[in-house]
Amino acid sequence: MHPSRTMALIMVIFLVALGSAPHCWAGEKIKVLLTGQILDRGAQLPTFLGSEPLVDMVAVPARGDYIVGGTQTMIKYIRQYFPRTYEEMRGFDYIMFISPEYYLFTTQQDKWMHDAISEGAGGFNDASVFSIVAQIHNAWAASLTQLAFPNDAPAVVARGGGGESPSTHFSVVVNREFPDPVLTDYLPYGIESVPCAESRWVIPREGSGTIAWQVGNFPGKGEVPYLIVWDYEMGRTMTIGDAMHKDLGFFRYPKTSTDNLYAPDILTNIILYSTGRKTIEDVEVFHRLKTYFIDLRTRIAVLVSLSEFIDKFGANTARIQELVLELEESASLAEEQYLDQEFVQSEATLSSALRDYLIAEEKAKRLKDSALIWVYVIEWLVITSTLLISGSTLWILMARRRLYREVESTKFS
Repeated sequence: MHPSRTMALIMVIFLVALGSAPHCWAGEKIKVLLTGQILDRGAQLPTFLGSEPLVDMVAVPARGDYIVGGTQTMIKYIRQYFPRTYEEMRGFDYIMFISPEYYLFTTQQDKWMHDAISEGAGGFNDASVFSIVAQIHNAWAASLTQLAFPNDAPAVVARGGGGESPSTHFSVVVNREFPDPVLTDYLPYGIESVPCAESRWVIPREGSGTIAWQVGNFPGKGEVPYLIVWDYEMGRTMTIGDAMHKDLGFFRYPKTSTDNLYAPDILTNIILYSTGRKTIEDVEVFHRLKTYFIDLRTRIAVLVSLSEFIDKFGANTARIQELVLELEESASLAEEQYLDQEFVQSEATLSSALRDYLIAEEKAKRLKDSALIWVYVIEWLVITSTLLISGSTLWILMARRRLYREVESTKFS
C-alpha cells in the first residue's frame, strides 16, 4: 500500500477510536441546565446537583405547582434564567427536563435545546411525557426536542399520556447485559431492593437501549422499560419512568437505610456517561468522597466562626487563619483531583486535610481558653466580691446587729 494511503488509514482509525472513547475533560465542570418542576416541596435535584463538585448548575423553574403566581411567574423565571442566545445555550453540556410545562418555552427555545443536543450535549427527561394533564404531555409530544429522546412521546400520548400512571410499588431490575457500567457496578449495594412507587409508561424508540426495567407496577405487562438511552446525532439522551421531582422512589434523597443510599452517585454517573466522560470505577471511594467534601467544608466553617469569636476578645488569631487557608488549599486541591476524576488521590488529600483539621481545632481551642481566661477571672472576682460584700452586710445587719437601735417606748399621758 502507498505510504500516504497507509498514513490516511491510520488517521481514520485514530479519529474513529477517539470519537468512540470516553473523553477525559480533565479539570472541567459539567455545566447543567436544570429545568422543570424544581421548586416544589419535594424537589431534590437542586440539592443533588448543588452538592456535586463535578457540576455547575443553572436552574430554570418551568412548572407552576406550589409557586405563587403560577404560569406568569414561570414565564418570568424562564425569561430571566434561560440562555439568551444559542451560543449561550451551547455552553451547557447537559440539559435536564424534570416534568416542565413545556408550552412555556418558545419555539426558538425548543429549537435551541434540540440543536444543542444534536450537536453534542447530553439530555435527560423524567416521567416519560411528564403529566396526566393533556396540555402538558401534548406540548412535549409535539415539540422538536422530544425527537432527541429515546422515549417515543407521541406513542405514549396515544396510550393516554400520563394517564396510565400506577401508584403501586415496584422495583427496578438492572439490565445486566447492557454493555456500559451505568448501573451494573451498583448491583452489590442492593439498588434492586429499593422500594419505588408512582412511575410512567416508557416506550423505547427503535435503536435505543434499556439500562433497567420497572417491575410490578403494570399488572400483566411484566418488565416495562424504566431507564432507556440512545445516541441522537452527536448527543446522548436518557428517559426515566420516575417522577424525579417527587421525594419517593429510586432517586429519593437518602434519608433512611431503606432508601437508595447511592442515588446521588448514580445520578452523577448518568451525567458522566451521557456527556461522554469516563464513568465511576471505584464506587466505594466515590461514595465516601461526597461525605468527606461536606465534612471538610462544614469543619472549615466551624473553625472560621471560632476564629471570629476569639478575635472579639483581642486574641491574635493569625495562626488560626493560616491553618484555615491551608485547609482551603487542601479542599481546592481535592476538588481539582476530583474534577480530573482522580478519586483515590482526592480521597487521600481530603483524609489528610481532615487530620490537619483536628490539629487546627486543638490549637484554636487552646487559644480560645487563653483568650477567655481573663474573662473567667474577672467573672470569678466579680462574683466573689459580690458574695463577700453581701455576706459582710448581712453579718453586720442581721447577726451582730451593729447598726441596730432598739425603739424606745414612751408613756402616753
